[in-house]
Amino acid sequence: MFNNDIHKQQKIEFVNIEELMPQDHFLRDLDRLVSFDFIYDKVDHLYSKIGRRSIDPVMIIKMLLIGYLYGINSERKLEQEIKVNIAYRWFLGIDLDEPVPDHSTLSQLRRRKFKGTNLFEEIFDEIVRKCIDVGLVTDSVLCTDSTHIRANAQNDLREVIEALDKPSKYIQRLDEEAIHNGLIKPKKVRSFKMKKVTKSITDPDSGILSRPGKPTGFHYLNHQTCDGNSGIITDVFVTSANVSDKTPHTERILYQIAKFKFDTKEICADGGYYSSEIHSEMYKRNIKTYIPIRNPGKYDDIKFTVNDFKYIEREDCFICPNGEKLLVGGYKLGRGNIKYVCSKRICGNCTLHKDCTKQEQKVLLKSINYKYSEKQNLNVGTPRYYELMRLRKIWCEGNFSHQKANHNLAKTFKRGNANVTEHCFLSACALNLKRLIKYLKDRCNLQKSFVYTQIYLINIKIRQAKLLDNSSDCFFTYLSTALFIV
Repeated sequence: MFNNDIHKQQKIEFVNIEELMPQDHFLRDLDRLVSFDFIYDKVDHLYSKIGRRSIDPVMIIKMLLIGYLYGINSERKLEQEIKVNIAYRWFLGIDLDEPVPDHSTLSQLRRRKFKGTNLFEEIFDEIVRKCIDVGLVTDSVLCTDSTHIRANAQNDLREVIEALDKPSKYIQRLDEEAIHNGLIKPKKVRSFKMKKVTKSITDPDSGILSRPGKPTGFHYLNHQTCDGNSGIITDVFVTSANVSDKTPHTERILYQIAKFKFDTKEICADGGYYSSEIHSEMYKRNIKTYIPIRNPGKYDDIKFTVNDFKYIEREDCFICPNGEKLLVGGYKLGRGNIKYVCSKRICGNCTLHKDCTKQEQKVLLKSINYKYSEKQNLNVGTPRYYELMRLRKIWCEGNFSHQKANHNLAKTFKRGNANVTEHCFLSACALNLKRLIKYLKDRCNLQKSFVYTQIYLINIKIRQAKLLDNSSDCFFTYLSTALFIV
């Protein structure tokens, strides 16, 4: 018979939020296995000792984490979701009859109280240390990659400015070494060229992304390093989209090795990280690099590339395809390259001249640390190289894909490098926490399985020996052992 409950009256219910919270919910496992009390010490200096009581800072951080754990990219929407979600309320300690902190409270705390601090990086570091303590991070292999994040900036609101084309700190250091070694003469005043840079008017910290196969417009780059064993993200660094991948790589690798006391033996990255700086700095620290060799470009009517010239380390020279030597002939200031040249007389009479160069004489530009790149290039093509490249694809690209789909990394509504960095740290925290909880639960289940197996085997021994009838002493020995295992 048809039934209509339109006139059904509401009842007064006496309920406990603990009973309404599902026992197998992820947030229940997170609350049980990970403590966020360390946040109190991190923010203690930001709060006054007198005045009105503040909202619990741990609750604020947990609210932000919920937004990234469940892909809620709006603080206004986050407030509405917490109001109606019992699991969120339980995790935050907000009872059913208590109000939820307003979304503007979250925004103002981020913009004012937490601005200019390293709070979110410190929270990220604590989660990484927790992963290290439980054995989830092995630190012997580090994989690095970057991904673009759509900036909150309109593409047509732009301006072109002039900026100094200043070389990196690494190149400047090479220039100083070249002066010290007498490759070039020191100059009293060094002039830098100017370059034109396209800037966004709404978000000047972002940059134009111009890479094949990538979307155009203003973006940020999120450079992430992860553990090669578990995929746990160990470092996050944000730059504008017009910064090369290889520029911050060495500094970030050394930064996390020093911070977490890593004993790293190998690093892996894609071809965008092929750099003499990375090869040399890692080689000096006994760290092997597994980076694809980038093929040098060549003119259409030129047959030979730099790979056709063989380097002789003991003589510090190159041998051309015709067997002639290219000797040191100077240094390229601001590039970190040594010039290897062949005499005009030899090049002019060479039968392979047209296939080698368009100039009167052949000039090769090689980094001062070229020999380190050659040694690190020996790792390419080995079975270990293909194994680590597979892991890099699984962990680095897999992390980015998962974060963009589930943890708010596809785009950002924040502006400025500091705010976008906070955004990326929280996204990485969400992914690390999910992996950490899964690992701890699996380990706990494995331990329980081991205990149950041992008790089962002891029970079999008791039955086989018929200890209840023959020897009470042996029975109590097996029983005490079983209790000890439990």
